[in-house]
Amino acid sequence: MANRIVIDATPLLYTSTGIGRATSKVIETILSIGCKHEILLFGRRLQGKGLRDFGFNVKTVQLRLPRSSEWLIKKTMLIELLCRGDIYHATDFYLPLRYPEKAVATIHDLIFLINPERMIDHVRLSQWVPEFARRCQHIITISEFSKRDIVNHLNIDPQNISVVYWGIDHDTFYPPDDEDNLKKRLSSLLGIERPYFLAVSCSAGRKNTPLLLQAYSQIIRNNPQNDLVLVWNPPPEIYQQYSSSELSARIHFIGRQSDEGLRDLYSGATAVVFPSLYEGFGFPILEGMSCGAPVVTSNITSMPEIGGDAALYVNPLNIDSIISALESFENQTSPVKELREKGLQHAACFTWERCARETLAVYDRCLKR
Repeated sequence: MANRIVIDATPLLYTSTGIGRATSKVIETILSIGCKHEILLFGRRLQGKGLRDFGFNVKTVQLRLPRSSEWLIKKTMLIELLCRGDIYHATDFYLPLRYPEKAVATIHDLIFLINPERMIDHVRLSQWVPEFARRCQHIITISEFSKRDIVNHLNIDPQNISVVYWGIDHDTFYPPDDEDNLKKRLSSLLGIERPYFLAVSCSAGRKNTPLLLQAYSQIIRNNPQNDLVLVWNPPPEIYQQYSSSELSARIHFIGRQSDEGLRDLYSGATAVVFPSLYEGFGFPILEGMSCGAPVVTSNITSMPEIGGDAALYVNPLNIDSIISALESFENQTSPVKELREKGLQHAACFTWERCARETLAVYDRCLKR
């Protein structure tokens, strides 16, 4: 008799986030490779898309309730009553289960405890996750770094935590087949002809984009070969600061892009620069590598683990370290060919099929207990 796995698919309703994209790919891959268990997708969101809009040919249950109703869902055991299952997979840190002992929780990182940002979700997670994590049957996380944080800050037995790395969509992110056509597409997309450094996943917070802008602004004094392209709609104060005639000609804010546009941007970049202050994983590192771009990233948290020996590392708190890395591409002292080759080989190891199979293996181990 098949067991029923109830997977929280709520993050699919927010697919612009890294967790949303990852959860969507995990579910899609679990279903595509075949699963001996019955899969039921559960979601809770008041407005917007329904789970069936994503095309998954499985049973779904969706509650049209606001986020503020989590306490009521837990008190009334609404998930357990509507979605009877043998395992409940909380894909986004937490589920409002009355009895979480049958739950597997994916805790991606502990940013909400260690480096919280000014958002209500971080306040909620700091209140909900610690107790839930200690009571659930098993924890999945996405890096050894995050596992250490969970052990140290939540006092969880490391035997109850499995590291399952996210994958990269290699059908979307790959090196260009035709360099000339790539240049034409980039010229049309960006409106510039110069080589460029690329920054994606930007913010004025832990993504550390303001320091990257300061570093590049110093390089501008030497009339660099490379412009700086940021996939970002910055807050007004930052946009105004960098919209002077001298800076605006070399710094380009281009806003959100499609996956195809991102692939072109990665593929054409002199280097992808990702000087984040805290990451549980770091999609841009591997996406850039998959497209054949050299990657510059931080030497802290999970980033050295995810980048391996295929990235160039900087101290993200030290502007001189970032400047030095950018200048190494300007003066051609960085090992570009080696970074490209190692990056392609390294990124190829991160697949959604491996992620899905290792997730299924966690379910199997929990069901045997």
